[in-house]
Amino acid sequence: MLGRGEMDRQLFYHVYQRSLDKSVVFKTSLDALFFVSILFVKARCYKVSIPALCLMDNHFHILARVHSESSLDPFVSESVSLFTRLYNKEHLRRGSLFKGPFGKALKMTDKYIRNCISYINNNPVEAKKCSRIEDYVWNFTAYYCNDYAFSRPVVVRKASYRLKQRWYEVKDLSATNKPLNYTLLRHLFESLSEQEALQLRDLLISRCNPLDYDCFIRYFGTYEKALVAINSFTGSEHQLKEDDRR
Repeated sequence: MLGRGEMDRQLFYHVYQRSLDKSVVFKTSLDALFFVSILFVKARCYKVSIPALCLMDNHFHILARVHSESSLDPFVSESVSLFTRLYNKEHLRRGSLFKGPFGKALKMTDKYIRNCISYINNNPVEAKKCSRIEDYVWNFTAYYCNDYAFSRPVVVRKASYRLKQRWYEVKDLSATNKPLNYTLLRHLFESLSEQEALQLRDLLISRCNPLDYDCFIRYFGTYEKALVAINSFTGSEHQLKEDDRR
C-alpha cells in the first residue's frame, strides 16, 4: 500500500468511453468478465491503480491512478483494442466498437477525486439498474469484503463434480497473469446450474478484480462511510464536466 506522500505525487484521471453507435456492448457476463480480466492484466503491466470502475451497457468509466499520462494511454488503448478484436470475432462483427478517442479528465484534488469515485459508482443507480451501489455487480463495490457478493460461497467438498473442476481450473488460472478469453469462459460455464454459474462468476471476479480498494477507502475513511457517502451522492454528468475543467 502506498504512503500518503507517494500517493499524492501520482495523477488521477477519469477515463470514459462509449460505444460507437450507443449500442449495447456488455451483453452478457462473458463480455464483462473478459473486459475486466484485460484491465486486470494491463493495469499490472503499466502499473496503473484503479480506485473506481463501472461497466454500463454501452460505456465504461475508470478512475485511473498513474505515475504519468504516458502510461495511461497505452493502458486504455491496448485494453480496448484487445477487447474489440476478440469481441468482434465472438459476435461476428467488424470495425470499431467504441467511439474514439477515449475521454480523460485529470482530477487535481481530494474533493474532485472523491466526487469522481462517487459519480462512477452511482452510474447504475442513476440508470435505475439498482437502488444502492453495492447492489450492482459491475462496479465491484460489493466485493470489498466478500468474494461471493452475489452468491453462496463454494464449499469444495460439497460442490458438484462440474463446479469442483471449474473451481480448481480458476485457481490455476490465477497464476497465469493472462486475460480470460471467450473460448475459456464458455468452457468454464458449460453445464453449470444457474446458482453454480453465479458462484463461478463471483469466483472469477474475485480472481481478476482490478480495483484498488485501499485507495478507494482512503477518500472516505472506511468502507461503511464510503457506502453512505456515495449512496447519498447526487452529482450529475453536467456537474462532472464542470469539475473536469478545473
